Amino acid sequence: MFAAWESPENAMTEERYGLEAVTSRRQALAAGLAIAGASTLSTSGPATSNKIVFGSDRSGYPGFKHAAPLAVGLRWYFNDENEFPPGMTWPKPYPGTHMTLSLRPNPKDLFAGKLDHKLKAVIHSAPANSELTFWHENTSGNPLKYPHYVNNAHTAVRMQKYGKKLCQGSKVLFGVITVGPVHIQRDWIAPSLDWYGDDLYEFPKLRNANNTFSRKKVVARLNQNLAAWRKVTGKRWPAIRICEANSPYDAHRAAFFATIAHWLAGHNGNRMLTYWNPRGDLAHGGLSGPWPPSKPVLSELTFLTRRYDWTAR
Repeated sequence: MFAAWESPENAMTEERYGLEAVTSRRQALAAGLAIAGASTLSTSGPATSNKIVFGSDRSGYPGFKHAAPLAVGLRWYFNDENEFPPGMTWPKPYPGTHMTLSLRPNPKDLFAGKLDHKLKAVIHSAPANSELTFWHENTSGNPLKYPHYVNNAHTAVRMQKYGKKLCQGSKVLFGVITVGPVHIQRDWIAPSLDWYGDDLYEFPKLRNANNTFSRKKVVARLNQNLAAWRKVTGKRWPAIRICEANSPYDAHRAAFFATIAHWLAGHNGNRMLTYWNPRGDLAHGGLSGPWPPSKPVLSELTFLTRRYDWTAR
């Protein structure tokens, strides 16, 4: 079980850098990442393009999209049990979004087939590039305080397999979202899902002893998680997503986001979603903060959307 401080807040509800300075810093960062990851993984990534869809939860999406038109990734939550989108259709709040949708079906109802009609209606109305998960962060540490009939490994895996089956023949890819070290959650994860996601924050254990940013520790966690996903799936390059990401320190965010993006680009990860919460800052004991971030952070996020342009051929 991971420590309580590693649980992100509940998902319920300054001058711009000069271009030359930013470019040289990014080149140094990319070189550092290759060195940091060399001890655990091959630096030659999978034979896939390094395109990444960037985006946010609803709190940050409009502002992120306005600043960076390529940011089309959207995380959407329905957090009540057996709560489904209105009209039993896939949510389409903004045109052209690549949505990661989180639902919480009652396990007993789900396994009895009582929710099939509703879920299939939602799933089969989804546009391309849609992704679905059930009971995000349903892991051994139970950070979101799910009831026991949800928060157990047997039920978690069974729900994932059921969700994957429901999505067959649709445009929706089904996956799982963890939080914290994945290697202690392997029994909670089904093999053969379409993608494997993680809500990754700059937890205290991922910082240096003096509370400064540690690229080495962030990359080590990403490498550790990949090793666990490989054991679960038997695949060298399972499809990876980062479904929430942030730091409570604005001064760390540019490096944190860039570190994750550069790593994803070489490890079959093509979706990275940030998370923003007005009451998720340090003052409220959280691991994120309100949108917008500082101008340097926004500049970095905009650069990353262009560097890993998902529309590029």
